[in-house]
Amino acid sequence: MTRLQTYKVTALKLGTLGVDKAAMTYMSGFGSKINLPVWAAAVEGNGVKMLVDTGIRDHDKWDRELNPCWAERDETIETALAEIGWSLSDVDVVINSHLHYDHAENNTSFRNARFVVSRVEWEYAKNPIPSQTKLYDFEWTDESVDYLDYQLISVDDYDVLPGVRLIQTPGHSKGHQSVVIQTEEGTLCVAGDAACLPESFWRPAPPGGATSIEEGFASLERIRESAQRVLMNHDPNISKYQDSNFPMIPAIGSGPLPGSIETLPGRGTGAAETA
Repeated sequence: MTRLQTYKVTALKLGTLGVDKAAMTYMSGFGSKINLPVWAAAVEGNGVKMLVDTGIRDHDKWDRELNPCWAERDETIETALAEIGWSLSDVDVVINSHLHYDHAENNTSFRNARFVVSRVEWEYAKNPIPSQTKLYDFEWTDESVDYLDYQLISVDDYDVLPGVRLIQTPGHSKGHQSVVIQTEEGTLCVAGDAACLPESFWRPAPPGGATSIEEGFASLERIRESAQRVLMNHDPNISKYQDSNFPMIPAIGSGPLPGSIETLPGRGTGAAETA
């Protein structure tokens, strides 16, 4: 029996956002301000270097125009990649879970990459619902990265490479997709914003800022059926450059783990904090 190809996944921190918790967990957390990290996932294996999402480039712009937003010195895409021995030109494939600014604003930094995004998301991003218009207010193509560099996926269960599968997880955006990756520790889902906090699974509660709450709930179950572990792109419970022991997907009704950062205010940048 042929063993599945496995990959190493490393969390890269690309800034912090200050948000109302209710934006992360539907119908709960109103008025509770939390600080959330912005993660990208560096994926290496099978002779390929990939990124799932590319994070924020212009933190000052988003701080002025949308939410509190900031970054430490080592939280630019260039410095984060350098910490794991990569350069911008090393990246072969960029998978965007969706095209919101905090997941795709650095796309144009990757001149040598092939980009993989869902066709539904590509079309939706041109004319989103009014509540999401601002989230797409940037360019993900330019003179050197254009439409032809994007592979638009129209099917579910699409294998980018053996051991790297795209699954459709709409709800947060119309064309949201998540990435199921085979690792040495089992299957890991890089969830994008289909889920943002452990509470998303154990309550359950998809993100509140959404195109369809119904689809959001279904997508949480799709992830639960597809993977054992999860890297949520705003999870405050993981660490910079973490490359193993990502959280197991919590069971419905299990509640927060004892000592979870999610439940302990005031733990510093990237932790869930009461503003």
